[in-house]
Amino acid sequence: MAQAEIWRLLGNNGDRVPFIVADASAIAKGDFLELADEMLVTAHAGNVDTPIVGIAAHEKVANDGNTLITGITNCIFKAKTIAAGTATIGDPVSMGNAAGEVDLSTTLDLEKGWSVGVSYGAIGNAETGLFKSTF
Repeated sequence: MAQAEIWRLLGNNGDRVPFIVADASAIAKGDFLELADEMLVTAHAGNVDTPIVGIAAHEKVANDGNTLITGITNCIFKAKTIAAGTATIGDPVSMGNAAGEVDLSTTLDLEKGWSVGVSYGAIGNAETGLFKSTF
């Protein structure tokens, strides 16, 4: 299952960016893409201190010979908050400890550029809500 669902594309059709991906990687459409090296991405796997640079626009099958994936960088997306996390309108959010879940941003998240979005509604514990991307 994907980590996020694109709700609306903004800018120039989501301002798509091509990223490098290892041939052996499997990434689902909608997975958050975290930066592993210069322009090299993997699917978010639970790290909270890794920059998120987009949401996968398409599936990447492991060992299919492809080494590029497109990331959506300007959108409104649906994602789930962590079990003990809520967000109100305008709250900045970053990735939580579980793959694909978001949590309120801390000061360090904002300073390091790890924030992934801004809440577009009041979202309760482990609920799905809308967020405007900041990557």
